[in-house]
Amino acid sequence: MIRNKIYLIPNLLTTGSVLCGFVSIIYSFDGYLGIAANLIIASFILDGLDGRVARITKTTSEFGAQYDSLADVVSFGVAPSVFLYQWFLNDVNFLINSWLELGVIIASLYLVSVLLRLARFNTSNSKDFFIGLPCPLGAVLVSLSFIVSNKSGLDVTINKEIAVLVTVLISFLMISKFSYFSFKNIGDDERIKFYWLFFIIFLLVITLINPPMVLLLLAVIYSISGPVMNLYRQFRKRKNIYSKDNKDKHA
Repeated sequence: MIRNKIYLIPNLLTTGSVLCGFVSIIYSFDGYLGIAANLIIASFILDGLDGRVARITKTTSEFGAQYDSLADVVSFGVAPSVFLYQWFLNDVNFLINSWLELGVIIASLYLVSVLLRLARFNTSNSKDFFIGLPCPLGAVLVSLSFIVSNKSGLDVTINKEIAVLVTVLISFLMISKFSYFSFKNIGDDERIKFYWLFFIIFLLVITLINPPMVLLLLAVIYSISGPVMNLYRQFRKRKNIYSKDNKDKHA
């Protein structure tokens, strides 16, 4: 007998997310990268809504959590990996006479990083922080980078080395131990703190100026916040140790 409760609305949103990811893969193979990028972003939005709706309506379940995790494999693992390969990795091969293209290796590295990130998330109990860059953010970075570069007329294939380096960096951030702030619990209560309301309204107004560029900038800031906060904590830790040693010397 199945004892896990299955709720309709959150799981419909999850289904919509995974379908967007699946259709994105098809469009990537067909060469319609603009549509594929927008579908990944749509998947990101639906993925954010399913958990939020489940918590607000108190319809969270173990089934929903596992279903969401499996959907993320497709939407934020396979879809962006295929997208990256069709975008520029299919023309990357720094290894002469290699039996396996370097582009395939890098796309596979991205996919495996997502799988490792999701496996670690499923076994983590932290609610206030994520360990490693969330894979939906990685997928959004990839999609928005394409959209912004396409609108700006930038040809990423000219600087493939930099694009490859950024792809590897995103993969590393996902499997890193850097802490990233989690926004999951914001807005779950009926009342929200004033500064959060002001901050959200401010971001919405700024985003209207140039949505793709502003959203990409916000995603980049969030991505580097993990390493920056880690360096800050290391600095504070060393400063406290240094201060304690000085106190012991003068005692």
